[in-house]
Amino acid sequence: MQNKTPRYLAVNLLESIEQQQRYANLSLNHLLQHERLSDVDKHLVTRLVYGTIQWQLRLDYNWRAFVKTPDNLPIWVQMLLRMSLYQLFFLDKVPAHAILNEANEIAKTRDHGRYVKLVNAVLRHVQRAGEQDYQQIANDVERLSITSSVPLWLTQRLVEQYGFERCKNMLAVVNQPPHASARVNTLKTNRDEMLAELATTFTDIKPSEVSPVGLTAAGGNFAQTTAFKNGELTIQDESSMLVAPSLQVEPQHQVLDACSAPGGKTTHIATYLDPEQGGSITALDIHQRKLKLVEDNAQRLGVDDRLTTLPLDARKVDQTFADETFDRILVDAPCSGLGLMRRKPEIRYAKQEQDIARLPEIQGDILAAAAAKLKVGGLMVYSTCTILAAENQEVVQNFLNNHTNFTLTKVKAAQDINWAGDQEMFQLLLDDYQTDGFFIACLKRIN
Repeated sequence: MQNKTPRYLAVNLLESIEQQQRYANLSLNHLLQHERLSDVDKHLVTRLVYGTIQWQLRLDYNWRAFVKTPDNLPIWVQMLLRMSLYQLFFLDKVPAHAILNEANEIAKTRDHGRYVKLVNAVLRHVQRAGEQDYQQIANDVERLSITSSVPLWLTQRLVEQYGFERCKNMLAVVNQPPHASARVNTLKTNRDEMLAELATTFTDIKPSEVSPVGLTAAGGNFAQTTAFKNGELTIQDESSMLVAPSLQVEPQHQVLDACSAPGGKTTHIATYLDPEQGGSITALDIHQRKLKLVEDNAQRLGVDDRLTTLPLDARKVDQTFADETFDRILVDAPCSGLGLMRRKPEIRYAKQEQDIARLPEIQGDILAAAAAKLKVGGLMVYSTCTILAAENQEVVQNFLNNHTNFTLTKVKAAQDINWAGDQEMFQLLLDDYQTDGFFIACLKRIN
């Protein structure tokens, strides 16, 4: 066996992601750039890595039933068993004997072949038994956690917040592949022109149902197009395209983006500004290296003439700017990112309940620091890419309780799409329009 078959590479990458808590997309991109693989093999590695991570809990539930002390196994063995079961359960076109044979060959190359017999025995047990009967799990929430492969603590939180049926519907899509999306740069082109130009590259390209400047496609990479390189479009999820219009920016406005990197929303806001009328946006991030991403995106999109970047912890905004400096402020707060579970499947396992517990204080501190810098009559938008009330509605309500000179207003983007739910605390879930989960609230300073 050649060591660097797609399955061998996938197991090694899964081991690295698990041990080092690395982002799957970054790790995978690095591997695909440095290994000489055909397009078919690249596709297989990608599917194996993402599929194995997405269905991790469900896969573990099956193979662990045949191992006495599963946690004592080396990480690579656990990854090999997971990946093999993913193929057995979800890749119908791959014969079972081929899956088992290659798993054995991979096992021979590690730890002097010590785990070959175990790997072979477990996989044959699973092959004979078939997938476990999940109806034997008596508790509905525990069963939903296993079948959707979302950690129990998170499943419980979502059930408490949205009810069992709504949570079940949302988690039914969490492991479906996300579509590709891009935002058209209206300073250089329009959506109809982009649809026509890209029709030969993306056979299924279509206008977004959510954003008037959005494009979607079932697959493909917008970043590889000439339009991307020329700054005619940029990569951005549909739900995050709703933030900039919610600020209701006017050409002459002074805008603060308190947590700007990597710059998708920043550059979107910038398209509404006119530097000749004095319009500008100040983009902050605590890390200088992340601001470089904002600057690079702004230059590519042709909005660097109205952008200033500043390395700053957003909690220190009140120590840096004069009161009532800005007409509009965006606080796209650091959050758990759980609205991105479909796009970044590993995030659901990396986050723990204690991680969530510390975030609302940080989010509230940023809002409080920014509040006095907003002009009377100005708007401050609070947004996150999470679906937990503790980071969204509760943070906003706590801010309002302590800042009686602010009031909630309807989110313009929610009105634009005729949102039937709460238009002041606008929460998109993963099964709404098949986008990332996202939250937007619009706060107006009234005195």
